[in-house]
Amino acid sequence: MRFDTLSLSASAALLFLSSQFTQAYVIPPHAIHAPGLVARQEPLASAVNSTFIACLKPLGSKVLQRQTSGFEKNRYAFDLRYTYDPEVVVMAASAADVQVAVKCAKASNVPVAPRSGGHSFEGYSIGGQDGSLVLDLAGLNSVTVTGSGNTAEAKVGSGVRLGPLYLALFNQGGWTLNGGTCPSVGVGGHTLGGGFGLLSRKYGLLIDSLLEIEVINADGNLVKASKTQNQDLFYALRGAGGGSYGVVTSFTYRPIKPADKATSFTYDWPLSQASTVLKAYVDFQASASRDIGVEMNVAPDGLEMYGIYQGTKANQATAMASFLKAAGKPKSSDVREGRYIDGQLRFAYIYNDPKDINALGLTGSYKPGDSRYTKGKSLVYPSALKTSTINLLKKWAAMNPSGGTANYIIVDLWGGAVQDHSADETSFIHRDAHTVFEFVSEWDENPNAKPGKPDCAACLKWMNDMYAEFLTDFKANYGPVRGYQNYIDKEMPNWQDAYYGSAITRLKQIKKSVDPGNIFRFPQSIPLQ
Repeated sequence: MRFDTLSLSASAALLFLSSQFTQAYVIPPHAIHAPGLVARQEPLASAVNSTFIACLKPLGSKVLQRQTSGFEKNRYAFDLRYTYDPEVVVMAASAADVQVAVKCAKASNVPVAPRSGGHSFEGYSIGGQDGSLVLDLAGLNSVTVTGSGNTAEAKVGSGVRLGPLYLALFNQGGWTLNGGTCPSVGVGGHTLGGGFGLLSRKYGLLIDSLLEIEVINADGNLVKASKTQNQDLFYALRGAGGGSYGVVTSFTYRPIKPADKATSFTYDWPLSQASTVLKAYVDFQASASRDIGVEMNVAPDGLEMYGIYQGTKANQATAMASFLKAAGKPKSSDVREGRYIDGQLRFAYIYNDPKDINALGLTGSYKPGDSRYTKGKSLVYPSALKTSTINLLKKWAAMNPSGGTANYIIVDLWGGAVQDHSADETSFIHRDAHTVFEFVSEWDENPNAKPGKPDCAACLKWMNDMYAEFLTDFKANYGPVRGYQNYIDKEMPNWQDAYYGSAITRLKQIKKSVDPGNIFRFPQSIPLQ
């Protein structure tokens, strides 16, 4: 799945605005949640709350009820396994729309589910349960860069997706941000859960680039959170903010100017060399230049190391030399010098036009490169991998469950600038991460897949049996189990501790302060107590 999470675009061009000091892009809403008309499977036990619907009336046609046109095609998010039944879907076009919707939800005690990109591994962007108000934020889609140099700021609507975001930032002066690779992931959940990407070893997580967040609170008021305003809320939102504390309407980041020349690369080895390659890869973390951002994909067809180096091809060769010597000669490699955005496009896996950076806008014939049927899990390793863990990677990656279209384990090298921030600066506790595993199983790679297809039983058995062995190994060698909340998993054991550790006490206190009625709730939201 090659992304860091929490979806197809409409056919419209980017609208470019310019002035002496400001350039802005308005990115069109996306239609990833439009797989086709599918009948509701299980009606709610209670009738639609007429008071609630009447309260939403000022939003007009932006309110989609079950009997209205557009409800079914906007009901679903990216992962079509989940067919939760929202009470209504509101297609918000402004912060004011969000305010109205939240006030109505509070008055009727309807849980609020913000949807930025809709990539939640557990369907939480459509509530994770029946009866939620889904607030689709695709209409909050502007990207505006102001200032220059070290004082530049990028204000980004919470409905923007990573591909269009990178394209807009590039077109406004060659900027970028230190986020993930999957172009259809929404900036909202991705940022609020931490936000790791190929620039993170040099610039930290996406939350480390945040200057200010605008959020609609449980009373329906727009408030700002930063290091100088609502500091507790700012702390909570940076790592634990995905739908638990309010609806974010915009982020203001410190954008990044990447190197003039960047080198993207892939190296491939057969799975038979996994032990040697993975040992070299793990050892490389301690000495690797921060200019290197890299991941390792371990799958039945072998190992692929891919990443981007901030510099020329010649300097990349020098920076990678020690690793390649230890790993052994790859069976194939592909090293390309270009602009940083060329590397972003390459690892976005956009197939309709892989040479034109405008493909990052997700317009036209874009189709997601990953299956719409997915199960994911994670583990966060605080130290170099033991031999037993490397052996498990090789063992389980070699298996190919019947009925699956892809199964793999992504091993991200962390460290570097991620560790430059103290563990208590934000609610993101995994600052000491050495490597992070994303376990993925996919089935039905049809880009026009319909929702509600039966699960791949063999795929889920592979996932569950594998994860059980990794958990046993983790507890024996690495301490308390830790997982990455952007790969959220409802089956994660002791999830509050795994995702938030000792920060959970403070997070509950902040939750009780800002949302005492628990309007922003889903199965793994921060609880009141």
